[in-house]
Amino acid sequence: MIISKEAITLIHTDTHIAGIPEAELFGALTDEEKERADRFRFDNDRQNFVLRRGLLRQLLGETLGIAPSRIRFSATESGKPSVAFPENADICFNLSHSGRQIVYAFSKHSVMGIDIERIRTVDDLDLLARKYFSAEEYAIIINLPSWEKNKAFIRIWSIKESLIKACGCPLEHGLAAFDVATQYRMNRFLVPFGHERPITCVTPVFDYICGFATALAIQLDKNEPLHLRRYSLQNGEYIEL
Repeated sequence: MIISKEAITLIHTDTHIAGIPEAELFGALTDEEKERADRFRFDNDRQNFVLRRGLLRQLLGETLGIAPSRIRFSATESGKPSVAFPENADICFNLSHSGRQIVYAFSKHSVMGIDIERIRTVDDLDLLARKYFSAEEYAIIINLPSWEKNKAFIRIWSIKESLIKACGCPLEHGLAAFDVATQYRMNRFLVPFGHERPITCVTPVFDYICGFATALAIQLDKNEPLHLRRYSLQNGEYIEL
């Protein structure tokens, strides 16, 4: 069993190297998801959807001891997903994808978010940073050399995205709610979260994925150590990193 309830399980795969037959993943979907998959206009979009959702169902089904297609999901108003059936599953998850890259996070903690972003040239970067970042974060961005701006912007955006996914905030509110100006270069740090326990951030989550920024945000129990288990899915095999 890949997912451990005693640790935070992180999984990465590239749709070109996952190595699980599409028919097998398609069979793990619900009828509604199969219909959704068949509505995609382009084969790549369909294949990516089938892999993302089918793999999620396979992993959860193995952990919960239930047929993958029987699992039911629900979502908050802001779109944060969770397992609705079976009830009291005691396993939470989050996922993110960018291009061919997919990352998953599983744990017992509901305040958890993961994000992956391709490092790219961002149109209207200064405008977006001024609109969505804190004054301190914006100052960092505009004072960097042009060749560093995009990388720093994407790294900060990925961290903030993982934080808002963890807390279930709407995108616009969440981006403004967290300030990581003094910490965004760190690999691990704490971010205050109201009057509750702080959220632990880890970045990068998978440092071998070239050209992408990855971040994990999770609220641990008091005095709980951060125990991560990382896997890469390649040719149908989960390789522990």
